Amino acid sequence: DMRKRLSLRKEQVAVSLDKHGVTGVVARVILVLDASGSMSALYTRGVVKNVAERMAAVAAQLDDDGEMQAWTFATNPARLPDLVIGDLPEWLGLHVRVGQMSLFGRKKPQKGLVAGQVDMRAVGFQNEEQKVIAEVRAYVRENPVPAPTLVLFFSDGGVYRDAEIERELRAAVEEPVFWQFVGLGRANYGVLQRFDTMAGRRVDNVGFFAVDDIERVSDPELYDRLLSEFPSWLREARQAGILR
Repeated sequence: DMRKRLSLRKEQVAVSLDKHGVTGVVARVILVLDASGSMSALYTRGVVKNVAERMAAVAAQLDDDGEMQAWTFATNPARLPDLVIGDLPEWLGLHVRVGQMSLFGRKKPQKGLVAGQVDMRAVGFQNEEQKVIAEVRAYVRENPVPAPTLVLFFSDGGVYRDAEIERELRAAVEEPVFWQFVGLGRANYGVLQRFDTMAGRRVDNVGFFAVDDIERVSDPELYDRLLSEFPSWLREARQAGILR
């Protein structure tokens, strides 16, 4: 069933790109998942796991090696093992997990972890988006590829590090990366929501939209919204010499 869903969703991603005037584009896709304490209910209900499954179709369509890099974050960022599309069911079960709070400090590794699993107590439970943005930026710099990078960043809000986040995203304008932020609820998204319309940048390198209940958003609508600004950034970034 998951293979069938993935195949249909890949087709829908291609349709959405075609609607926006982009066909045959290749891009590295990076997934970033909020694991802060307020996300607990979305993880428990399987919403985040479903989101990650739907985003795998974007990587399957855009990324020529069929892989997707992924991070999770709360107080601290943590890189997850790369998602190989063929291993999607196992990857979702092992790595889509909410952050945890340790009241007495993290003295011993979390029990029961398998190879590659992150100790979520080290990730914590607060919102520190600027840290994971900086880590993803460093990864892109240190691992250059000919294709542009599309970051799919999911958060339920509670953003309060506005100045630090804005500094990171403004510094990222000259990098071959488009940051697509998606809000999962009715919370305070702060600068993530405002940055999309902020002036003073050579190109618009950030997109944002929020949905109250992503489970009720159809695949065609989700991919249309998710990929609506990426094509225009591709054109602007090429004209500005950011992309070759």
